[in-house]
Amino acid sequence: MTTEPKAYPAKHPEPDSMGISWGITPSPSGAGILKLSGDLKPGWLGKLSSHLSHQKINILRGTARKSAPLCWDASLEIEEKHKKTVSFQEFNPLPAVMGSVVQVDLPQLKISDFQLEHSTLHGGSIYTEISGKDCIGFLYGVLRIFSFYSLFPTELEIATNGMLAHDRFWLKGTGASVPAKEDVTALYERLEMMLPGKA
Repeated sequence: MTTEPKAYPAKHPEPDSMGISWGITPSPSGAGILKLSGDLKPGWLGKLSSHLSHQKINILRGTARKSAPLCWDASLEIEEKHKKTVSFQEFNPLPAVMGSVVQVDLPQLKISDFQLEHSTLHGGSIYTEISGKDCIGFLYGVLRIFSFYSLFPTELEIATNGMLAHDRFWLKGTGASVPAKEDVTALYERLEMMLPGKA
């Protein structure tokens, strides 16, 4: 006889005073599905990914998309590397997405392949696809690289297959502008230098 996995306690299923709704439920594998929606301020994803990296929590897969200037919908499957670090029943993402970035060491990203091309989606964006060895903080490290060139995701898809991370991003410039050509060129050159045998 099989039983359905017990859901974690529901938390803020309706938007709270900050205009954000969220909750965590278990996935069939035992990881947690973190869902966030609402008024998520610029930089929230970098703050959340740095917080998760600090807690040794890996983002296995998920999606996030901006539907309005300050409105996002995100669903991320997260997994604790060491079960004693944090309990999903007690995990609260709001201090992370609303606070300051947690200062953590950047991971040594090992990129195996990447792709950059112009896209008409989101009023003009840069589609970026990055593959590499999965590690705690992989997304955080990639976002830090993007932000250095004033590029920020307006939509993303995260996937992990074994030890390989395969992430896709649609990037915009500052203020949701169409990315500047020089910033895209600089990002391309940076990623190219991170390929095997280029360092």
